[in-house]
Amino acid sequence: MLITAITIENFKGIQNPVRIELKPITLFFGPNSAGKSTIIQAMHYAHEIFERQNLNPDQTLLGGDAMDLGGFESMVNDHDKTKSIKISFDLDLREKALPDYFDDSEFYGLGADMLYDASCGLIDVLEDAVRRVTSAVVQVTVTWSEQFEKAYLSEYSVAVNGEKLVNIVSSEDTKQIYISELNNRSRIFFEAAEAKAIKALNDLPSELRAQVLENYKHTESDVKSDVYRNKLILIGSHERIPVHGQSSALPNWGENLSIGCDLNVDDQVSDQEIFLIRFNRDRRISSLITGPGELVRDELKKLCYIGPIRTIPPRGYKPFSSPSLLNRWSDGSAAYDVLLNSDEPFLENVNSWMANKDRLSSGYRVEVKKYREISDEHPLMKTIIHDQTLDEDVKRDLLSIPLQRRLLIRDETRDIELSPHDIGVGISQVLPIVVAALYQKCGVLSIEQPELHIHPAFQVALGDLFIEQIRQRPDLTFMLETHSEHLMLRFLRRVRETGENKATENLTLVPEDLSINFIETDKNGIACIPIRVDEDGDFVDRWPKGFFNERVKELY
Repeated sequence: MLITAITIENFKGIQNPVRIELKPITLFFGPNSAGKSTIIQAMHYAHEIFERQNLNPDQTLLGGDAMDLGGFESMVNDHDKTKSIKISFDLDLREKALPDYFDDSEFYGLGADMLYDASCGLIDVLEDAVRRVTSAVVQVTVTWSEQFEKAYLSEYSVAVNGEKLVNIVSSEDTKQIYISELNNRSRIFFEAAEAKAIKALNDLPSELRAQVLENYKHTESDVKSDVYRNKLILIGSHERIPVHGQSSALPNWGENLSIGCDLNVDDQVSDQEIFLIRFNRDRRISSLITGPGELVRDELKKLCYIGPIRTIPPRGYKPFSSPSLLNRWSDGSAAYDVLLNSDEPFLENVNSWMANKDRLSSGYRVEVKKYREISDEHPLMKTIIHDQTLDEDVKRDLLSIPLQRRLLIRDETRDIELSPHDIGVGISQVLPIVVAALYQKCGVLSIEQPELHIHPAFQVALGDLFIEQIRQRPDLTFMLETHSEHLMLRFLRRVRETGENKATENLTLVPEDLSINFIETDKNGIACIPIRVDEDGDFVDRWPKGFFNERVKELY
């Protein structure tokens, strides 16, 4: 998982910062109207910001008709437009490299030898610093401008390896974008400088290395400090460093930052070398500053949202022809588009979950009928009716007729074909969830009330579906807003079986796979209380306000 946490401030009912740890299966429980949906809505708003720079949305691209954020005034806490909305994401970059913003088109006419010769002496510390980043936090701040009567992205900040690195700020009219803070004393730079110094010493013959150390008598910190000053002066120490070519504090994804900061280089360095040094400096700085935000954008592009009410397709349903399915997931419609255009292995996977006895055992299967439509007046029809032999030309004509598809649901008990419109409510609610969970393009799947209108047996089977998918796809995240005790009990059972070495390989679940969050509202707004689970499948923390105690009350 790349995104490991989201922190939200001044968004809807959330006033003080609320941090949610994201695990492969992240669950939100709580009373009605406590604010569970607020977390998912914040993800939608972040998608609008990072993907579309839409700071004042009503309907969202992902939410379609199922979600209307109402614009900045409705989103900001207490409808107080003097407050700023802040959303930040924690990133685990131990197995993910930061983007590289190298564009060879800028070097037309320059030799490759000059490109590398000019960069290696002065930029190597920055290059090594980029490789040393193992974690990052990206935060965006959206503020309302009374003067211009619009929301603007006032700040974009990045921290790496636990230290604040940079803060990019926009003026209210968005005409001035500048770096207000740049921590050029971050540990990643010192560590890179230290490695450079040690490598330089180790490359010397042993006699000369001893002589250098004896003559200069540098301490370890002196060596790091000298190399650091010589190399990282390229970043500059200005109070404000202008950033050109941006319309807000949010960087332009896929592009180098254009930093208005002079280089401190020797007078003998040629203009071409200065150009190359500046480009390579900006390239590495862009990896550190723009890169984490771009990775957040890429992850949010994988977000699929299914709302609490999944639609029943109309009779005569036809697939949606738009190239984007994003907003059709919100009511489940995209599931039928995917099914109608899927290949045989995907259909078999869906049917395995829908029909197998050890899974949902719903008694229904999905079928796609392929056919070609011929009118009564078509010569081919007359040939077929009169049982005439089809020659090669006629066969070619037949195959030239466009192939069409029709989606059917087979009732296995009665062995009859049904239109998707004729299936029961329970099947219409569960089928989109199964399809979305198996659909490879959904990387972050948020579902509101997956248990709505479905039998308890279906609910526990969905738990196994979610578990199996995170085992097969380590980058997959489920965000589930639910009241389902059955779903929670299935997760606890699989944790217990895993701890006892009784779980099958595809259904193993450990406490670290779960993030269980109880959402409640108090006088300070929405609060999130994490609930831990141990290896025995028991809750470590007590549920606030007796949540889940209703079952005990009814039994005893």
